[in-house]
Amino acid sequence: MAAVALAAVSCSTGAQQQPAAQEKHFDVTGFGKLKPGMSRQDALATGDLAATGAGKSGNCEDFRYQGAPAPDAAELAADADVEQKLSAAQKAADDAEAAVGPAPGANAGAADYAAHAEKLAASAELSAKATELIAESTQRIAKRAEAREANGGVLFAGDKIRMIVPPPGVTAANNVGKGATIDQVKAAYPNGKDADDKGYDVPVPDQQGVVLSFHFTDGKLDVFMLFNGAAKCS
Repeated sequence: MAAVALAAVSCSTGAQQQPAAQEKHFDVTGFGKLKPGMSRQDALATGDLAATGAGKSGNCEDFRYQGAPAPDAAELAADADVEQKLSAAQKAADDAEAAVGPAPGANAGAADYAAHAEKLAASAELSAKATELIAESTQRIAKRAEAREANGGVLFAGDKIRMIVPPPGVTAANNVGKGATIDQVKAAYPNGKDADDKGYDVPVPDQQGVVLSFHFTDGKLDVFMLFNGAAKCS
């Protein structure tokens, strides 16, 4: 009787056990609830991404996954400050360039030449300032790209997903992951094409221009992502 009761308890306990969570793979179909072609609103509504962005330049903004290391608040504030200054500097440079106007004619007086030279100098100075801020913005974009590759995340270009990068440890089909050889990736995705000497792109079904892109360093898979080349940062 005791044996029967023990068996019943054992069966009941087993029935209540939850199945192990399936490992999420990164593929042409997307990652988790994030799918190629999703709008920004729909992607953020999945809950797979953090509620706040991880840095913005122009119309492009980074978002990390829920649970990923949060971006440094001071860095985000500095990013926003640079972008604001850059926008103002570019407008000032454009306005100054437009104000230069045509060069004085052959019969113009010295005052006309002096005024034109002054406008040219002002335009050059403002253009140099804008160029300086562009360089700083570019450095910050590169730094965010490094963080995106290290932590994974999504880059939006306006309302469109430009790229989805998997978090560390996630693999693609056939458990292809970081460190895989080019031959292993091609065996897993035979319908892809060589993008260049260091890349291999697999088309995403029903998403024109979107690819699952693999990038190699010294013949080993370094990073892979879903990439929409039509979604441009501006």
